[in-house]
Amino acid sequence: MRAGHHSVVLAAMADGTGDLTFASREWVTAAGEVLAAAADRHADGLADLGRFSVCEVAHNAPAYLHAGASLAWHAHFDGAKVSAHVGELCVEACDLKIEGDHSVMSNLGRISFRGKDPHLVAAAQARLQKLSRWEFHGSFPQHPVLGAVLRSLHDAMAPRTMPRFVWMTPEWVSSARHIVTTRAASEKYADGLKSIVYTFAEEFTDTPRYAFPDGAHGGFWIRCDHGEVTVGAGPLPDALQPADALTKGVYTPVVPVGRTVNAAMTDADKEEQARYAKMAFRRDEESGKHPVGQTSPSGKGPMPPELSRVLMPLHDELSKRTSGDLPADYDMDVKPDWGIPQGFDRDPGYDPSWLRYDEVDIYGEPLD
Repeated sequence: MRAGHHSVVLAAMADGTGDLTFASREWVTAAGEVLAAAADRHADGLADLGRFSVCEVAHNAPAYLHAGASLAWHAHFDGAKVSAHVGELCVEACDLKIEGDHSVMSNLGRISFRGKDPHLVAAAQARLQKLSRWEFHGSFPQHPVLGAVLRSLHDAMAPRTMPRFVWMTPEWVSSARHIVTTRAASEKYADGLKSIVYTFAEEFTDTPRYAFPDGAHGGFWIRCDHGEVTVGAGPLPDALQPADALTKGVYTPVVPVGRTVNAAMTDADKEEQARYAKMAFRRDEESGKHPVGQTSPSGKGPMPPELSRVLMPLHDELSKRTSGDLPADYDMDVKPDWGIPQGFDRDPGYDPSWLRYDEVDIYGEPLD
C-alpha cells in the first residue's frame, strides 16, 4: 500500500456503505424520484432548458444481478419535466453519453460534494478517473441551473450508492469495518457480545501488484474484546496473535469464490462454483498443501455463536461491494486456471480493457 493514497477516496465519500447498486433498477427508481423533486424545486430556472438527455453506461456489472456485462441508465429533460429510465441509449438518441467501468463509476458516485473540502473531492475524483477507460459522446449544455440539479441528484444518491473496492484491500476492509461495528453496537447484538473475547483473521498471500504495489498481504481481522469490536486491514498484528480462527491462502484462486453473493446464486451458478472450488482448493501435487487453510492457532475452537450472528451477512454484503476485476486482467503470467473468468463471478461478455490497471495501480500511480 502507498501511504495516504487509499484514504483520499474514503475521506471524500459519503458515510456508510450504501444500499443500492449503481445503475440497477432500484437505484434508477430512487434517482428518478430525487431528480424529479430537484427539477420541481428549480422549475423556473429550467423553463428555458428545452430537451436534453444524458446516458451513463457502466461496464463489468456485478455478476450477482445477472444483468449482463453492463448496467445503464438515462434521463430525459424537457424543461422542468424529467424522467429516469433503466437501459442504454444509442449515441444518436442522447445529448451526452458517458461509458466507464462499473466499479469506478460506483465509487465516483459515492463522492459527496456537500460539506467536503473541494480540494479533497478533486483529488479523489482524479485518482478514480485514472482507473477506467472512458468514452464520452456529446457535451453538457451551458445552462446555469441544470448543473445544480444534477449536483443535487449526485449528493442525494451518494449515501445510497454501494462502493466497489478491490477484494481484501484496505478500502475494501473499510466496508467490512462499517458493517461489523454497526451490527455489533446495535441493541440486537451488543449485550450478547459483552463476555466474548475472540479474534478472527483472514490473510492472503501472493497479492497482485496493481492492488498491493508494495507486496503486502491482503486480508482483514476482527477482534471482539468484551463487546468492543475492532476491524483492521492486512495480517493480524503481532500484539493480537495468535488468532482464534485463521483463514490463510493464496490470493488469486480465492477471488471468484470470495466475492460471490450466495443468496443470489442460481442453481447453475452453484454448480459452476462447486466445479471451480474443487479445482481451486485441491491439494498441490508438489507441495502437498492446499492453497487455502483454516485453523485455530490459539486452540480456542469455534467462534462463539453470539459473534457468528453478527458476522453472518458479512460475506454477501461485502461481495456486493467488491469490484469485478481479476488479477489475470492485468498480469499475463497468472496461472491459466485462475485466468479464465467464471460465469458465476463475471459475465463472459465483459471486455476488461475498460480497466486501466495495466497502466496504474489502484492508487492512480504508474506501475513500474
